[in-house]
Amino acid sequence: MNQKTIFKFCKDLGCCDRCCLRYLGVKIPNAYENSNEYVARFQDEPTSNIKSQEDIQSNENTTSGKDNVIVTDAVTKSDNTCSASVHTDNDSDKDIEGIQDNATGDVDSDNIHNDNMEYKNGILPPTKRRKLHHCVSCLGILQEDTWPDTNLMLKEMLHKKSYECPTFACALSAPIATLLRERAVTLLVREAYPEYDPNTLTPLKEAWKWSYGAQAAAHVGRSLHSGAVSPLLVTVNMEYPHEMQELEILKALSPSLFESRSQQRKRFAVEFTRRAAEQALAGAAAAALRAAGWPAPPEPAAHARCAAVHAAHAPLHLAGRYIKLSRELPQTPWILNGVRMMESSVQEIIFAPIAAAYGLTPEECEHRLKFMSAGREDVDVRCLGDGRPFAVEVTDPRRELTEAELKRVCEDISAGGKVVVREMMYVTREELAELKKGEETKCKTYEALCIKLSHSEHEHDKSPTEPVTVTEQDIANINSYSNTSEPGVRVQLVQRTPIRVLHRRPLLARTRHILQLSAAAVPGQPALLALRVRTSAGTYVKEWVHGELARTAPALQAALRARVDILALDVARVHLDWPRRAHPAPR
Repeated sequence: MNQKTIFKFCKDLGCCDRCCLRYLGVKIPNAYENSNEYVARFQDEPTSNIKSQEDIQSNENTTSGKDNVIVTDAVTKSDNTCSASVHTDNDSDKDIEGIQDNATGDVDSDNIHNDNMEYKNGILPPTKRRKLHHCVSCLGILQEDTWPDTNLMLKEMLHKKSYECPTFACALSAPIATLLRERAVTLLVREAYPEYDPNTLTPLKEAWKWSYGAQAAAHVGRSLHSGAVSPLLVTVNMEYPHEMQELEILKALSPSLFESRSQQRKRFAVEFTRRAAEQALAGAAAAALRAAGWPAPPEPAAHARCAAVHAAHAPLHLAGRYIKLSRELPQTPWILNGVRMMESSVQEIIFAPIAAAYGLTPEECEHRLKFMSAGREDVDVRCLGDGRPFAVEVTDPRRELTEAELKRVCEDISAGGKVVVREMMYVTREELAELKKGEETKCKTYEALCIKLSHSEHEHDKSPTEPVTVTEQDIANINSYSNTSEPGVRVQLVQRTPIRVLHRRPLLARTRHILQLSAAAVPGQPALLALRVRTSAGTYVKEWVHGELARTAPALQAALRARVDILALDVARVHLDWPRRAHPAPR
C-alpha cells in the first residue's frame, strides 16, 4: 500500500493534514504536533493535479491590466490545504510569506484555499482574504485556526478555579457527527484501496491530544501529561451546529435500530447517542452511504466549536486517627425524620478546619468532602487509645495542603475537646482500599462497665432481698469461660441484627467471636465489674452483655450465671495499622 497515494486520496476528499495522517495510522505524537514538517514526506513534486506553469501563464495572458503573477497551487479544488509560492515580474524574490506579512492576518497553510485570489503589487487585499476550508473528517477540530477560542476558554477556566497543579491531562468530547464522517472516509479509502485496513485509523481524541494539547500546554504554562500521571484533567466539549441534520442519515443506514429507539422513548431520551451511532455505522457500506445521499462526506458549512471547558482535579485523601472523648457525639450527622438529633458529629468537627483550609462554603462541603472510617462507634461510646482510622476525600481540590497547614487543621479539630486528631497525612487510593477492607477484617478491644442485676446460680444461701454483689467466683467464672475449641477464640456466638440498627441493616443471624475476655471487680462498687474484651469485626458488645431478649446467644449471662447489663462502653483500641506512614501529597 502506497502511503503517498492514500494521503493524496484523503486530501482530495477534503481532509486536513492531521486527518490524513490519522487514516495512514500514524501514531507518532510529534507528527501531529509538527504536522507541517511531517507531511512533507507524503507530498509529491508537482503532478497532474498541479497546475502547470504554462496553464497559469496562458490564463494570465487572457487577463489585461494585471501584474504577471504566477501561482503554483499544490492542491486540487477540493483540498483544504495549500502550498503556494508567488512571484512577480518585478520582484521574483518575494514569496507567499512576504504577501502574508502585508495581509490583514496570518494565513495557516493547512486551512486555506488559493482559488480565485487576486494580487496587486504582491499584496493581498483585505477583502480578498483566503477562505477557511473545514476538514470533512474532524470538522476543524485538528485545524489550528479553530483553536484560539478553545485556548481562551481553557485559560479563563483554569484562572477562575486557581489550580496550583503544574501539570494537566486533556480529553476531548467530540461531536457524534465525526463518527459518521470518519466511517464515510474509511469506506471510500477501503473501496479505492482494497488492501487498506480501517483498523489502522488513529483515534481523533489521540490526534487532538498530541496536536492541540501540546500547544495548549505552552498557552496555559503547564506541562502536558497522560491522565495516569497528572491528577488534573481538562475536558474540552466540542459542538457542531449542523450535527442533528447530518445524523439523520443514520436512520437510513439502520432504520430498525431507530424505529426501536423511537418506540422506547422513555428509555431513550435522546434520539442520537454515540452508542447508537456506532451501532448504526458498524455494518454500513459505501454503497449504503451513496444511497442515503452521501457519495462522499460534504465540506461542513461551519467548523466544530468549543462549547465548554471543564476541569477536575483527582481527589486527594487525608488520613488520620480520631479519638472521641464525648458520650454525646455521633460519628456522622444524626438526622431522624428530617430533624437533627445531636448538635454536632465527629465528621463535622473534622470537616470544619479542612473546609476552612480549602476555602469551601458549607454547601460545597456537602458534595466535595467525604468521610470514611474503619467502622463506627455508638453515640454514647467513646473511642480512646490511639483512635479510630479515618480518611477524608477532598473532591476537585484546588491545591495541596502543606505540612504546616495539616498540623494547624489537627490543632483546630482538637481545640473543642470532643475529638482529638494528632496527625493527618496524605494516602494513596490503594491505601484507601486497605481502610475499607480493614473495616470488615479488623478486631477491636473494648472496655465495658457492667452491673450485676441478680444473684449468681452458685449463691444459694442469699435471699432475693439481699444486695447483689460481684463475687470472686463470678470473676473466675468469666475469666475461665469458653464455649469453643477453635484456636484463638474464647467464645463463639450468634447475633441477630440488633433492633436498634434494623432500620439500616438487613435482619440476619451472624457468627461472631470473642477473642479475649477478662473481668475484674470495681473497687468501692460491689455490684459493678469491668470487662476487657477483644472481638472480631462486627461484634455488638452491648447486645452480647445483656443478651437483647436472647437475640444474642450465648450472652455474658452464660459465663456470669446471673443477669447483667452494661452501663458504659469504650473502644480501647482498633487493631488496624493504618495509616502506616506519612506520604507527600500526590501530584
